[in-house]
Amino acid sequence: MTTTPPAPPDDLLDADFYLYEALLPDDERKILRKARAFLRDEVKPMVNRYWDKGEFPMELIEKFRGSGLTALSYEGYGEHLPAASHLLGGMLAMEMSRVDPSVATFFGVHNGLSFYSIYTGGDQEQRERWLPAMASMEKIGAFAMTEPLGGSDVSGGMRTTAKLQGDTWVLNGAKRWIGNATFADHVVVWARDVDDNQVKGFVVEKGTPGFVPVKIEGKIALRIV
Repeated sequence: MTTTPPAPPDDLLDADFYLYEALLPDDERKILRKARAFLRDEVKPMVNRYWDKGEFPMELIEKFRGSGLTALSYEGYGEHLPAASHLLGGMLAMEMSRVDPSVATFFGVHNGLSFYSIYTGGDQEQRERWLPAMASMEKIGAFAMTEPLGGSDVSGGMRTTAKLQGDTWVLNGAKRWIGNATFADHVVVWARDVDDNQVKGFVVEKGTPGFVPVKIEGKIALRIV
């Protein structure tokens, strides 16, 4: 007599092996489970074909707009009040990575690196200018630190320069491995001020003269970003 072993559950993380989910308050646990269902039903079915093509699924942005998952950790911007915990943010990243690491990278760059840079480093005018549209995903952000020769060595290896000429900052340099860069509406670019040698952040909008994002071909991972 032979028996067929049961198929593994489609949602293995329901097992919550490390018991982190139990540390979330009830409202955040509901958000996590909603996100899990959204990623399973709306995102997972599409990612493989875009992985094969090495293209970002622009339709994914529209799906995320209705998910309620953006800007949860930022007071005054997300749907969750007060701001959601960092634990929930980490568990959401884990859920996205389980579906596809490229999806987690897209969301983490937009909702984390780019949003957080403006949220913490921008003045009031800059926050009002960019963050509401980022929270609703009407605008997508990217984050440019890593460089071809120095990697992410900000302290000593950053070669991109910034020079204030009159009222305009002029940036010169190259960046590498910048997730979202080819389709983002703006990029937070880090550069070294030639006058005081300090590294500073600049929001460079799509279409700015001299800003040329180029897709990296032939990647074996994170192919859709």
